[in-house]
Amino acid sequence: MSQREQLIRGIYRTMFETGDVTLADRIVTPGFVDHAAPPAPVPAGPDQLRAVVTYLHSVLTDIRYEIEDVLHDGDRLAYRTTMSATQTGELFGFPPNGRGFCTTQIHIVRFDGDRIAEHWACRDDLGALRQLGHIA
Repeated sequence: MSQREQLIRGIYRTMFETGDVTLADRIVTPGFVDHAAPPAPVPAGPDQLRAVVTYLHSVLTDIRYEIEDVLHDGDRLAYRTTMSATQTGELFGFPPNGRGFCTTQIHIVRFDGDRIAEHWACRDDLGALRQLGHIA
């Protein structure tokens, strides 16, 4: 397993699953851009990553990620994950209902040295809303 793959796996265990945002300054560049983040008045950089993780933990509990596949190409790393969680806060304008969901996601990150400079994602948000019973 490469150092970059270990970093990605560690980010999910220590940050996204727990909500601990203290590592943000060490794992992303000062100009980090999350192209998949919801529009927010948060500048690029570690603050943007902290805002995303904080938001997720304000609307979801029991967050778990299983990294299924990892592909490397130069300064980029792509990975497929299965994410599961329970909705406990307002999500996409829908009230909390305490139900769980499980979806597949594809993520791509670009590294600058040993830190992440950019992130893109393709998530099945529609599938999550269906599983939560918000839409048919």
